[in-house]
Amino acid sequence: MIASSINAIDIHHISWSPSADVQIEVDDVSVNSVSAQHEDDMDALRAQVDTGAHVSCADQLHMLHNYRDFTRSLPSPVKLLPATVRSDAIPKGMGYLHAPAKNSQGFLAVQTFYTPCLQTAVINERDLVKASDVRVKHIESDSIMKHKDAGTFTYHAKHRMNSSKDVIVHGILIDDKCYAGALVPPDLSPSDPKATPATSSVLALESDPEFAEQCRKATILAIHECQEAVEAQLHDEMAQLPYAVP
Repeated sequence: MIASSINAIDIHHISWSPSADVQIEVDDVSVNSVSAQHEDDMDALRAQVDTGAHVSCADQLHMLHNYRDFTRSLPSPVKLLPATVRSDAIPKGMGYLHAPAKNSQGFLAVQTFYTPCLQTAVINERDLVKASDVRVKHIESDSIMKHKDAGTFTYHAKHRMNSSKDVIVHGILIDDKCYAGALVPPDLSPSDPKATPATSSVLALESDPEFAEQCRKATILAIHECQEAVEAQLHDEMAQLPYAVP
């Protein structure tokens, strides 16, 4: 049994791997994922980064990527024991919260247990490292720095040998508590009953002309950058060819 400020849990490790979605940012063109929201949007769905929690959990099912229900053959490995008596909670399933992070993808896919009765979303800061490609044993130190004047915080896990592999997450302070950036919801199919313009890029393209224009510009820019890269590669390869002697 592991005690924490939020709950106590019975847990054993299960294997998992984060999804491979990609978020793209390019200069001069604001390219937002279907869910991206401004950091100053206080109504955006966020998860509290809690050093006292021993498991990441959320009550917002529609925010979980690659969600799967627990069954009798695949039961929950976790039992949450909140502070109040007789309020034990067994998660209904498991998925991944996409928390914005400073990496090539733009987010970390954090393993999260769906627990509707908790009415909150909490990320165990240890899960941030687990969600990266870095092994825990390769982390030299980690810290949370609160920038109170700016109302923000930074979680920083330092890699022992390679600073480019550091795990960095920025977020905001609400009542002096650390909250990750606006969570990235799944890009649902427009036929999904839960799909809205905020959770489906297809519906967003149809209902939001500004978003559609941003996507068009980003596509043109991506094609141009690809063409330039191919041209540069061909130029380098041709430069290495032997010259014919007349």
